[in-house]
Amino acid sequence: MKDDDGLRFECTQCGHCCHVRGTYAHVYLDDFEVARLAHYLGLTVGAFKRTYTFEDELGWTQLRFESDHCPLLDPQTNRCTVHAARPTQCRTYPFWREFVVDGRWTDAVRDACEGIGRGRVHDPDEVEALMIEQERAEDS
Repeated sequence: MKDDDGLRFECTQCGHCCHVRGTYAHVYLDDFEVARLAHYLGLTVGAFKRTYTFEDELGWTQLRFESDHCPLLDPQTNRCTVHAARPTQCRTYPFWREFVVDGRWTDAVRDACEGIGRGRVHDPDEVEALMIEQERAEDS
């Protein structure tokens, strides 16, 4: 596949992206995502925050990983319990700028995600739009 053809990806629902990888265990949430997740789970925003999040040293709200996986992952099935309301960071994975260089997947994401190279080809415009969406979420 030429660089300008796009990137092949299909989620296999393996759950690897929802597990701690080395020292990486971060899912950042903005206020809108906190409210959406709370509503989806039938909780108040305050109850959701107390149960599932913490504020880091920079003031970012993050999901609290108390084990080797996201607290919103069902460890029995490796399925996201809030898939329909999942955060932008989760929804755009693996289409992050750090994983796409010169129109190709990096080795790091190939090693982390078994869906790389499978499924349909996502055209360059779609890939760019997802990367921009993720960057905007990081900046909010």
